Amino acid sequence: MQHVLINSGESTTMEEFEYVDLRDEYGHYNRAFETFRDHMNPPNARTAWVTLVLQHGTTHSCISKLTQSSEPMRVLGIGAGAGVEDCKLITGLLKMYPNIRSTVVEPNLHLLRRYQKTVSTTEVLQKADWDWRQRTWDEFVASWRAEQDSSKFHLITTVHSIYHMRDDPMDGLGQSVDELLECLHEDGVLLVCLASIDNGIDKMTNWPWSEYCRAKNSFTKRDVTKILDMKGLLRYDETALSEYCDVTDCFEREQGEEARHLFDFLTHVVNFQGEAPAEVYGRFKARLQDIVIRENERYLIDVGSDVIVVQHN
Repeated sequence: MQHVLINSGESTTMEEFEYVDLRDEYGHYNRAFETFRDHMNPPNARTAWVTLVLQHGTTHSCISKLTQSSEPMRVLGIGAGAGVEDCKLITGLLKMYPNIRSTVVEPNLHLLRRYQKTVSTTEVLQKADWDWRQRTWDEFVASWRAEQDSSKFHLITTVHSIYHMRDDPMDGLGQSVDELLECLHEDGVLLVCLASIDNGIDKMTNWPWSEYCRAKNSFTKRDVTKILDMKGLLRYDETALSEYCDVTDCFEREQGEEARHLFDFLTHVVNFQGEAPAEVYGRFKARLQDIVIRENERYLIDVGSDVIVVQHN
């Protein structure tokens, strides 16, 4: 249970708002995230990074070298969830190179099992060699280092998961980047996808618990590229992906189930509508109204991403 002290309107008294962090309730998180994903516009926006990887020159160069050795292409997906996007990536890679070994790191057992079910029922995905790791990033790195054959990876993807690799993401960002590069093959590609600087969710800085939220997700591509620049001997490309979430339900069907899940995902609070004091809820709705984009009778918020593709010089 988290809690925060908030101003009660214009008075000087403080009210304690206790809430459950959505990330601590896997089942609830899954439902909220799926609703958020289903409301993405355009619908295929969340898979744009897959096309970026498949078309990247370094990916093709790496596969060309692997073809000469018949070595498997080792792919590491960090925080891959239920594998909705990652399955498209592996399918695309199999068309380019038939020898794929995919390692999936996902601490959420429910999501991992859904990923496994998709693979077991999809013929083309069964052509890859799968290594399932229900572990946190720290646990995976420790076990990977301890393995006698700790082979490095030709492709590493961290798609909106780099924030969750450390309890304090900002303080631990340098360590996270170091470990990702440690796992990366000299001919490999590292993809980091994270919320853009203009992401609408990050604009909601007047949330009553904004200090807590910023601690959980408080960096952008500028922080990542600054670390990469300090290390040298690395090349990277940056791409902005345009993505929007349709939050019309939050305004026109406010008491509906879809709206409830959207509110929970946007705030990362379990049952935000039911638990938040009226003043907090009103403040959040007002801020949401400020950042929406009206388009054809719909309410959209910018949830765009920045993608950084990293390779060794």
